[in-house]
Amino acid sequence: MSDAVTVVAWLVVAHLVADFVLQTGRMAVDKQGDGGRAWRALRDHSAGVAVALVPVVVVFGLPGLAFLVLVTASHALVDRTKVLLARRAEARALAAALARYGTLRGAGGLGTAWTPVPAALFVVDQLVHGGILVAGWALLLRDVAPTDPWLAAVRFVTAGLPDPTIRAVGLDAALGVALAIVNVRAASLLIGTLVSPREVTLGRAPVEPGGDGPGRRSGPASADPGGGPEQIAERPLTEPTGPARIGEAIGVLERLLVVTFVLTGQLAAIGFVVAAKTLARFKQLDDRAFAEYYLLGTLASVSVALGSALLAAAAMAATP
Repeated sequence: MSDAVTVVAWLVVAHLVADFVLQTGRMAVDKQGDGGRAWRALRDHSAGVAVALVPVVVVFGLPGLAFLVLVTASHALVDRTKVLLARRAEARALAAALARYGTLRGAGGLGTAWTPVPAALFVVDQLVHGGILVAGWALLLRDVAPTDPWLAAVRFVTAGLPDPTIRAVGLDAALGVALAIVNVRAASLLIGTLVSPREVTLGRAPVEPGGDGPGRRSGPASADPGGGPEQIAERPLTEPTGPARIGEAIGVLERLLVVTFVLTGQLAAIGFVVAAKTLARFKQLDDRAFAEYYLLGTLASVSVALGSALLAAAAMAATP
């Protein structure tokens, strides 16, 4: 059981590296569009997925190569499906807002066309990728022994340490890397997607008062805020500016503290982290639009940290 948990943990790390380290912001933006640039970005991202899975081939040989092909191909299909579904949801939300209000000017807060669907699709996308990883492992790798060169290299590096210690160190390392990527990079992108108004009238997302900056992704924008739905077009968001970067850093620190408190059993301390951030924004909470914006970002941030830390704790508990 502990071997299985360690292998799956490292497979998850490979996925996270491909999605949130090797995939650049430009690739993520270009994937949202159509035409050659979008397909090139998807191709480059798929190549990154394959590169991240090369160690699986080293460890498991030909079954690992089959796993690499399966995961890389399915990853491209799932990503493209998510892009198409998110664009349709955003277009419907923008059209509905224009039909109801007649304009996208002065929306404030989350905006008149805000929809949770793109963020929900972000989460579903990650869950589907994870499910494919586990299914691929169960189908192709579960009963396959590591290659002799790999075992020899492990024995050389570990210098005679007992197997339980090697597994524990390997699992702890995988969980540490995964928690860092999820709470530093992935969560920032998720929260930026969640709280960014769909009507990005100036080509940039507002500062996220919940503690994170906007995600580096494309979002629909209207060339004329008062125009009709036919004027809605894709436009990339700009990189976060100074205040947004500060907010993003606050969100990252918040999540890392929550993860630390969960793993050390100091759950009561989580309330102090949220309270300290809320106190700094106390006067702004009189603005209802800001309060909703702040609450959504903060709850999402804490939820990601709690969820990832609890999963890590469960994985460690499965190791004797």
